[in-house]
Amino acid sequence: MKISYNEACGLGCSTLEQDLELCEAAGFDYIEIRFDMLMEYLRDHRTEELAAYFATHHIKPHAFNALYLYPEFLREDDDPKRRAFLLGQFLYGCEIGHKIGNHHMIVVPPFLDGPNYVAFPGTEKENNENCIRMLRELGKIGKSYDMNLCFELVGFPRSSVRTVENAKRIVEAVALDNVGYVFDAYNLYLYNGKNDYNGMKSVEKEKIFAVHLNSADDVPERERKQEKRCFVNEGVVDIPGFLGVLREIGYEGMCSVEIFRPQYWKESPQWVVQNAYETTRKAMSENHC
Repeated sequence: MKISYNEACGLGCSTLEQDLELCEAAGFDYIEIRFDMLMEYLRDHRTEELAAYFATHHIKPHAFNALYLYPEFLREDDDPKRRAFLLGQFLYGCEIGHKIGNHHMIVVPPFLDGPNYVAFPGTEKENNENCIRMLRELGKIGKSYDMNLCFELVGFPRSSVRTVENAKRIVEAVALDNVGYVFDAYNLYLYNGKNDYNGMKSVEKEKIFAVHLNSADDVPERERKQEKRCFVNEGVVDIPGFLGVLREIGYEGMCSVEIFRPQYWKESPQWVVQNAYETTRKAMSENHC
């Protein structure tokens, strides 16, 4: 497996330009680029500069983060302005990705605004139909750019897609080669606080386009938030169990450290990148990955 860095780890304390240099020096194989940090970079740089950097360095781009779907997107009752914004973001990522060699985009299913423990409305059938429609249309557009969509389930009750089994039903119904999965250790744990990752065995390993590696504080269910994430050298997530399942099914792709922890954002970019690399690399090595 390859080791990757997700820019959320240093959100607010770093830039894409800094992250590239620091991740290259640390030894990362890939970087997951945030849309907001990409746009900030392109205010003072050209796309060709970014493409040239990747062409002459070890580190390579892997996935853009992230496209956040909403239920009405690409439906008859969709708000035209909202549709134009999200579709524009998607096409922007496809065009830039085609130029710099970034062939994956993280796609997150609809969320309910409000507390994480409040259940997403609607039936599973209705929510799945929405996701299938959106992923199918986006997947068809992405094909011409060689863009793969990494569908990311999130275990919070306020997420419309919470389990591997449900995500599998959606991806299989979409039935496009460029629509697959990203499995995030903490997002899987968020489904009732279970450290059970055996569901990943049920999907085609070729459809696992990306993996996010992280842990989190051990807190009561109602206090579980994305901000509780931490590096994998501590926390409640069963990292050996998660990596063990990936190893068992023969996954050989990238494992990206993705943390949204405000405490880390107060540190220097050097501290964030170095600790992200060392803790993740150690966990992968100890688990023969």
